[in-house]
Amino acid sequence: MTRLVFLLTFNPAITPIKNPFISRIRCTISILWRQKNVLLAIFFIAIVIFGVIFISWGLDDIEGLLAHPARAALLLLLLAQLLVIMLLVPLGWMNNRLLLPQPVDNNTLIAFIGAMGVLLFLMVSPFSDRREWMLLSSSDAVRYFGLFLFILGATFSTWATIHLSKRLSFQVNNQQGYKLVTDGPFKIVRHPRDFGTILVFIGIPLVFLSSLGLVLAFLSTAGLFERISREEKMLQMQFKEEWSQYVQKTKCMIPWA
Repeated sequence: MTRLVFLLTFNPAITPIKNPFISRIRCTISILWRQKNVLLAIFFIAIVIFGVIFISWGLDDIEGLLAHPARAALLLLLLAQLLVIMLLVPLGWMNNRLLLPQPVDNNTLIAFIGAMGVLLFLMVSPFSDRREWMLLSSSDAVRYFGLFLFILGATFSTWATIHLSKRLSFQVNNQQGYKLVTDGPFKIVRHPRDFGTILVFIGIPLVFLSSLGLVLAFLSTAGLFERISREEKMLQMQFKEEWSQYVQKTKCMIPWA
């Protein structure tokens, strides 16, 4: 009888654990498991980006890749941006974005070309830098200017992603329906994420001094401009007069221009 009472008292399957620390850990693990698709997507993107850069430079000379402060800072900032997005953007919001059906139309080819352009300039830029092939300049000023553009672009795109995800998550959780987001970075430009992404695209080949990488970076923005055009038409139909007033007050992507 005593043994039976002992088992009923200390059996974790029967007795709930009231430790708040353990409960918090279980809750965190449960959330991460439910949103594993998002974490896997972010992990896959990180592997692709760093894998392409390291392989294109040459796995036999990683020390040389990190030898220049601008290149080392670029890689650290890339990693930091992915970590910030993973930690600060609600995983549920990103998961819903991944599950949304993507429209298929005649402009899909443009988006595909843009995606291939991103992979190509990520491949060409470190390749040309190590082999001193088709370089823009030998000046470190170009590298640090590219690093500045990358920091500015990453700040805009990450800030906009975090701000938009929190606003939309709040609206959905409070059953407010979707409202037009016009504050934060969206008060400066209508498409801060795209503005930041373009600066990131331009900044990376500049850090590697790659002229061909820079050309490919510009070509890769074709998909962004095509998507922006469709998005603006959709927002005009959804928000009508509110959107028209917002357009009059803000620039599309380049602030103060």
